Amino acid sequence: MKPVKKEKILRLRPFNMANFSGGSGYMPLFAIFGAIAFIPAALLLWTGLAVSMETENETLNYQILKRRLNGILLPICIVLFALWGGFLTTTVYGSILAYGLAILWCAAVPTLGIYCSIFLSAKLLNDRGKLTKIKWLLCTLVFTVLTLAVGIGGFFLFTGLGDFF
Repeated sequence: MKPVKKEKILRLRPFNMANFSGGSGYMPLFAIFGAIAFIPAALLLWTGLAVSMETENETLNYQILKRRLNGILLPICIVLFALWGGFLTTTVYGSILAYGLAILWCAAVPTLGIYCSIFLSAKLLNDRGKLTKIKWLLCTLVFTVLTLAVGIGGFFLFTGLGDFF
């Protein structure tokens, strides 16, 4: 009989975290949850901003809208970015420095991406003189989906870079 070779356990990981191959831990899983919540959250925030807007001959007043976006939506998104980034930091069991870019990216896409998609769609439609509620909604949803697509690509890139280091 061959003697059984005992190997040393290098690191103990609690519960089912031992199944993760990299140090990113639960961060990618929660980033995916944030991406799933991104579109409904953008739609709800857009609804809150658009319902109270008065229209002048079917178009929205961009100056009032811009003040609301910068005064209400931007602080909400910044606070959500800080909270989501802090939460994602606690879900990494590898080096925070190695996964720092991935954490920032995964926190920025669903939080600051909402502000960017709503603001840039309003700016684009205002520049063309077609800022109505329906066109603004459709353009916001298109910008949200594009932001999500770019966010998923960046997510894989930055998580892969974190696994490399």
